[in-house]
Amino acid sequence: MMRELTRDERQELRRELSAAAAAWAQRLDDSDVDARRSAAHEPSYAVRMRTHLARMAAGEQMRNLLADVVSASAEEAVQYGAGYPELGAAVGASRQAARKRWPNLSVSKRRAAEWKQPPGSIGWAGDSHLGYPGGA
Repeated sequence: MMRELTRDERQELRRELSAAAAAWAQRLDDSDVDARRSAAHEPSYAVRMRTHLARMAAGEQMRNLLADVVSASAEEAVQYGAGYPELGAAVGASRQAARKRWPNLSVSKRRAAEWKQPPGSIGWAGDSHLGYPGGA
């Protein structure tokens, strides 16, 4: 499995993500560009607030897209034989947490098919008796 990021690597990745969010926020912000340019030397509180809100919006969109990337990677890993224990380990979670996070992956369908009994078989309950104690 992959190792954890070091503190320096986490800081570097955080800076890169912050820069990406800022760039996308600028790109997606449809406010008047001239007002931002004129306020570039001394931005007002309103401009600063709007800038940070735009970064938040871009960051949230990035979060959703990253979640899609993680889910797609989980599906592909399952196609190559990964199970819930491996999926959980990859994201620092338990097998149960992975199963809860990705309940509809083919691993759950494949494992369920392995446990199903053929039609008409008595399965594991064949030796048990259901009824009142002492009754027939």
